[in-house]
Amino acid sequence: MLSERQIARLLDIANLACHKGMVREARAIFSAVLALQPDFAPAQIGLAFSHIVVDAFDEAQAILEGVLSRDAGDADALAMLGLTHMLAGRRDAAEEAFALISNESTAASMARVIMEAG
Repeated sequence: MLSERQIARLLDIANLACHKGMVREARAIFSAVLALQPDFAPAQIGLAFSHIVVDAFDEAQAILEGVLSRDAGDADALAMLGLTHMLAGRRDAAEEAFALISNESTAASMARVIMEAG
């Protein structure tokens, strides 16, 4: 079994792989973590991100809505959903997702930056 620290490190590697265009490799890591912990939101959000980076916005949205169906206030999932909508050209939906994020979270800061840039 992997420790929390090891899982966090794997997710970091997978997210970096997304940034470097290694989407297939990132998805393999996210899928392996999800095989161990099927409802682990950070891995699901990362998997959604792997779809966002290749403009597969509907797939990302479906994954994020699954996360939010279990925890409607998940700030990271809401921020990623807002990003998904923004990149897909759905600004109103992005604003709705971002509006649900608690102002105290780091995700709220990201949401503000995205909205200002968009």
